[in-house]
Amino acid sequence: MTHANVDALRRGYEALNRGDLSVVLELLDEDLEWHEPDPSPEAGTHHGRDSFERFFRGWIESFEEFRIEPEQVVERDGMLIAVVRQTGRGRASGVEISARLAHVWTVADGRAVRWESVADPEQALSRRG
Repeated sequence: MTHANVDALRRGYEALNRGDLSVVLELLDEDLEWHEPDPSPEAGTHHGRDSFERFFRGWIESFEEFRIEPEQVVERDGMLIAVVRQTGRGRASGVEISARLAHVWTVADGRAVRWESVADPEQALSRRG
């Protein structure tokens, strides 16, 4: 794990907040394994950058002013744990959301090979390998 991976992760979130998903997708392995927790309609384990892109575009498009701001990035056991704050306003409902959660990334050869969303950031930070 290198500092370059942390920098790439931060660049990815910055690009996402600009609406430039192409930069984000460049950082993902084609065979990315990704996990969404309950109660998400997409809960479970999925495979492939394409399916992740469809899921993520759908999620982002359901909000106005959607942002993911990394508050903290920790490297541990070959993983990057990003504690993030997601904010936005529901496009249909107008309801403001603000959630603090963790994204756990596994990186190999400069690309993310695994991504997991964890509802409790403290649980993600205390997790071992």
